[in-house]
Amino acid sequence: MTNHNFESEYNLKLIVAGIASKIGEEFFQVCVQYLAQVLQVRYALIAEFVDNEQPKANILAFWTGGCFGSNFEYNLTGTPCGIVYEKGLQIYPNSIQQLFPEDKDLLTLQAESYLGIAIVDSHGKNIGHIAGLHTKPLKYNYSQQESILKIFAARSAAEIERQLAEKALKQQNIYLQNTLEKLKKTQTQLIHAEKMSALGQMVAGVAHEINNPVTFISGNLNHVNDYIKDLLDLVHLFQKNSSNLPDEIEAKIEEMELDYIEEDLPKLLGSMASGSNRISNIVKSLRTFSRLDEAEIKYVDIHQDIDNILLIFQARLQNLPFQIKVIQDYGELPLVNCYSSAFNQAIMNIINNAIDALETKFSPNKFTEEQPTIRIKTKKLENNWIGIYISDNGLGMTEENSYKIFDPFFTTKEVGKGTGLGLSISYQIIVEQHEGRIKCISSPEKGAKFVIEIPT
Repeated sequence: MTNHNFESEYNLKLIVAGIASKIGEEFFQVCVQYLAQVLQVRYALIAEFVDNEQPKANILAFWTGGCFGSNFEYNLTGTPCGIVYEKGLQIYPNSIQQLFPEDKDLLTLQAESYLGIAIVDSHGKNIGHIAGLHTKPLKYNYSQQESILKIFAARSAAEIERQLAEKALKQQNIYLQNTLEKLKKTQTQLIHAEKMSALGQMVAGVAHEINNPVTFISGNLNHVNDYIKDLLDLVHLFQKNSSNLPDEIEAKIEEMELDYIEEDLPKLLGSMASGSNRISNIVKSLRTFSRLDEAEIKYVDIHQDIDNILLIFQARLQNLPFQIKVIQDYGELPLVNCYSSAFNQAIMNIINNAIDALETKFSPNKFTEEQPTIRIKTKKLENNWIGIYISDNGLGMTEENSYKIFDPFFTTKEVGKGTGLGLSISYQIIVEQHEGRIKCISSPEKGAKFVIEIPT
């Protein structure tokens, strides 16, 4: 072995060892720089093939003799790299421009000679190529150059495969992450469906159990009223025709305050009738809220549904020591074609959160002259859309939290006081089920405003 060959082999071993620990873009840059040095050529490049109807190559690293050139994509047709792509290892010791007159890059680089080899993966598929170009004819023996090219091609193949595997792994991770998000949404939907099913069954049972006795009471109140009127008339008639009543009867009349009973009985019956009607309205509101006896999707009066929801919340809205003022600023809305039961659930969740925020801010041990208020505004929008705006002057939240409140299981409430599902379910119902829009505008201690917009 000559000193020159020994020195070249030794340098090659050092170079291979030097690039062994490199990965990514750094590997390709070091590789082309060392490749040009070992082959003693001015230019060296590594490219990957791009699957396309017309064969193309994408430069991964390009050494121009003193620095790295910019990466670019080019067509392989009519180029020496195209021959490498089709046939494998190629060496053109001179006259490269004359052999490939269509390749304008050869003219730009003033290339005179070329040598290149395909990069083949573990399955035998061409995934790229390595090329060296020089401005002068090649001098050294071709067998040594072939060996050098094969060493660099093998290492480049391993790196490209590693990167492709890493890319595939990242894509798989993205897919798994998306799948996980879908599973979370499915979980919340299942919880929501279970809650709605349980609520529907509860409402059906409550409506049935309450409706029968209430109907009985309200139906008999008129008869009770007539009977009492007849009895009082009889008492008056008896008093009129009996000038001297026994002392025992006179004492009993005075004791029972007959005049007061006669005056108060109609009022008492009126209160009973009013209470009976109120119970009937609550039952009706619950049935309207759950829509148990109606089609899943139909045209509904949004204002009527909101009024029914407020009636369900009446006990919390009028809860002492403070009362929540509700301002209903309704615009003229058309009937809306929606999944009424689900949409009512979405609105109910938002109003429930508003009440929670108000109760926390205006708790009994916090003195303030501000009136706890919920404002519900509706209006007709362009392109057959409607807007529902629910605002409160409660605790509010930070801008960061206002972006997270629609995430499943995220809650700003204390541990044990919230599941973090209500607003997530509302988001799914409004955005995914009804193809609408919802956003929250809020700031600490200034309250929150929910903007809901859906097509009619």
